[in-house]
Amino acid sequence: MSKVNISRRLFIGASVYFVATPVWASIFNTVNSLSVFSQNGRFFTAKEMTILSDAAEIMIPRTDTPGATDAKVIDVLDALMNSWAGSKTKQQYNFIIKQIDLIAQSSFKVNYQSASKADRELLLNKLDQRCFAERSTELSKSYRKLKEMIFHIFYTSEEANPNFMLVPGTYKGDITKNKMELYNVKKRVS
Repeated sequence: MSKVNISRRLFIGASVYFVATPVWASIFNTVNSLSVFSQNGRFFTAKEMTILSDAAEIMIPRTDTPGATDAKVIDVLDALMNSWAGSKTKQQYNFIIKQIDLIAQSSFKVNYQSASKADRELLLNKLDQRCFAERSTELSKSYRKLKEMIFHIFYTSEEANPNFMLVPGTYKGDITKNKMELYNVKKRVS
């Protein structure tokens, strides 16, 4: 079985896409094992960056391989919000971040940042189960879109795929020579 390595450079289709990502300062709270961002990102507030970063690390924890934090997933996501995301995507991400905090407040009587690591993991695991079981709600759609993006950014990072080599062109699958020539003619015309 061959190993497929994908780079962040293939983020949008087969085009090369670069995102400048500063590393935002955070303070590790040893009481509840949480990295708390001390400054706002380009798009997200410090509180939102904290919630997103923790959620991403719970989804993709550091083990014997890098985790979401190692791949700077939320730093990249924050940069993409201004350079790539449309208004609907921005609204969905803001909505799910607020919902995660509200669920923590209603479940544990504290905001997300004050909840214990075990409670935050429980919250996200239950939310994950709920959002994949009930797919039609706004909560479900927003959560699944955010999770998909977190995993996409992670698996296209150099930390997750250090041996990636860019091959020019796009994959067309198993097509005949005539179909390929027709495709190339159409591509030149458009």
